[in-house]
Amino acid sequence: MAAIALCVGMPRVAVGQSTLLTSLEGSPPAPTLDATAAALTKGLAALWADPTTEPRATGVFLGMSYGSYAAVHVFHGAVAFRFGPRWSVAYAFSDLGNLFDSSLTNQDPTLSSLRAQALWGRLDATFGPRRVTGNLGLAVASDDNVGVVQSSTVARAHVRIRPFGLDQIAIGAQLSRSIGGSVRASSEGRASIDLTATRSLGRSSVSVTAAASWGSLWRYSETRAGYAVAAQASVLSQLDLGVALGRYKSTYGTADMESSASITGTLHIRNLALGTRYTSSRLGVGSGFAVSLGYEPGPVR
Repeated sequence: MAAIALCVGMPRVAVGQSTLLTSLEGSPPAPTLDATAAALTKGLAALWADPTTEPRATGVFLGMSYGSYAAVHVFHGAVAFRFGPRWSVAYAFSDLGNLFDSSLTNQDPTLSSLRAQALWGRLDATFGPRRVTGNLGLAVASDDNVGVVQSSTVARAHVRIRPFGLDQIAIGAQLSRSIGGSVRASSEGRASIDLTATRSLGRSSVSVTAAASWGSLWRYSETRAGYAVAAQASVLSQLDLGVALGRYKSTYGTADMESSASITGTLHIRNLALGTRYTSSRLGVGSGFAVSLGYEPGPVR
């Protein structure tokens, strides 16, 4: 049972709300640099954090990450298509197996059916011209915490403004709020804002993002505020290399602030995008690697 407490700590009053759920909510797929500074994400991986960063992307995305805490695996998937607006469906789950030693399951076989698992499903509609792009989304989360099953429904809205019509400057804002379910919601919701500057160098480019977030979805969400900076270089439209640094105020844990650092790389081969990320952090499922494969029928940026 103690293995379920994946994060630094957990208040006793939070019993029944697994940290698997909050860790999954804040765990970005590869090649996303940072959950808050997600504006640099290219391709279908962007659909998880902020679909307005890539409003034209369609196709299929699959990703897997490994966390150091209790050896948790996290899976992400997304499908996007255009039917009027650009519609996208994103799915993620994390699972913690082998909760009980075989000596215990031999004595009580019913223990083998218990599990710790968190699920997320998201549906988003992205619309508007490239200069001003909006997104409305609805998500359903489920948390099976060793037989204690809870759920939550989350609504989110995004807007991204490119005042010069191109990608030199982009300003994004997000708002998410739990609107139902048995997981105890936070009254404030979560909001974030980011600013991205891009400098084109022919077929290459350099981008920098600064972002901040505040608030939380649930009463016992892992983080309540944070800020991050990220930079990414695209080389000949074939290779993306990025780095990010973040600081987050934790809802629970041994320190008021936690740090997160990550590096990413994505290789574009025709319509395929192969991505990877390494993250060093005590947040979420901890430090670890992530890999991804994306297919877009149109040109991959």
